[in-house]
Amino acid sequence: MNHKEIEYKYWASISKEELSDRLDNVCSNMDQDLEISDMIYVVSCDDYYTRPNGDGKDFIRFRKGGGTFELTLKRKENENVVRKEINLDLSGNNDSSVVEFLSLIGYTKSFQVYKEAWIWHTPKCDISFYTLSDGRNVIELESTNYSTTKEGLDIIKTWEEMLGLQSQSKESRSLYEIFTEETINGQ
Repeated sequence: MNHKEIEYKYWASISKEELSDRLDNVCSNMDQDLEISDMIYVVSCDDYYTRPNGDGKDFIRFRKGGGTFELTLKRKENENVVRKEINLDLSGNNDSSVVEFLSLIGYTKSFQVYKEAWIWHTPKCDISFYTLSDGRNVIELESTNYSTTKEGLDIIKTWEEMLGLQSQSKESRSLYEIFTEETINGQ
């Protein structure tokens, strides 16, 4: 499905090592071989840009990490779990050109989020564990190979059950919403 992102976030009360052990356990108990990538480690800096006179929902994320530059535009459909998302690879550009482009189209930098991420790819779901610069940990399940929204949601539910994540606290807000609300509330 073009430009659709389906993901769940959880505030992690388990460690990255425990998540990795759970993944190993799932793979070893599968009837068929489950292809899972080696863990990928990435540190990124996400700059969030907004329009000064906007409605607060319109933003662009400029991600710098893993040797790439990427601009991301997102729009919720019904809730934050299912979104339209467009990612533009701008790796051939320099930081100042991207910032100037955003300025020329009316966006200014609102805040910055640093995170350290560990990512595993499976044929239908990407599994991430990341630590924000303030020390909070997040687990993210993102469907990657599906034909319908229902199928994408079912893939995530299956992985949630296989990894035993039902007891983790689900977060329906995006990182943009979380950090915007915390900034407004002085946290």
